[in-house]
Amino acid sequence: YLTGDLPGAQAALERAIGLAGDSDPAIVNLQGLLQAASGDPSGALRALQNAFLRGRDYQFAMDWGRVAWQAGRYDEAIAAFDAAAGTERGHNELWPYIDKGRLLVFMGRLQEAITAFNAAIDVFEATDQGEARPGSPAYVEAYSGRGEAYGRLGDVERAEVNYRAARTADPNYAPAIQALDRLSRSFE
Repeated sequence: YLTGDLPGAQAALERAIGLAGDSDPAIVNLQGLLQAASGDPSGALRALQNAFLRGRDYQFAMDWGRVAWQAGRYDEAIAAFDAAAGTERGHNELWPYIDKGRLLVFMGRLQEAITAFNAAIDVFEATDQGEARPGSPAYVEAYSGRGEAYGRLGDVERAEVNYRAARTADPNYAPAIQALDRLSRSFE
């Protein structure tokens, strides 16, 4: 699957199911990923949600959310990212909140996006032992995403503060550099 050999992956999966059955949530998740890669998003989403419900695994929920987003099933993607955040691993991960925030920005639900990015920052600050700063990609993305949401709301001052926070964490983060450049040109 990871090498892009979908027929080979499908054949190997069928052999594994023949040997072990399909009760393992990881097998169901892989079936869903293969269905998505083969152009069957509806079947994929059923399988991915089923895998998550069987295993309550963070990665299964993230896979489910990503495929739902790609299929244009945005509310389902948000539900999946919320499910990922609710797992044991998800309590310490920023990505479910960041992905939810990105999707909400895309949907124009900007206040909700800001709330999601705030949650990501809160998780980071509660779990970081100090070794990840500066430059933790998720931390940088959370500030940059929040800057984008504020910018779209017309709150240039808060947008700038958040883009600058992203640059402080990673001085080479191109999206924040570009956004700050756009903001500075808008004042000229």
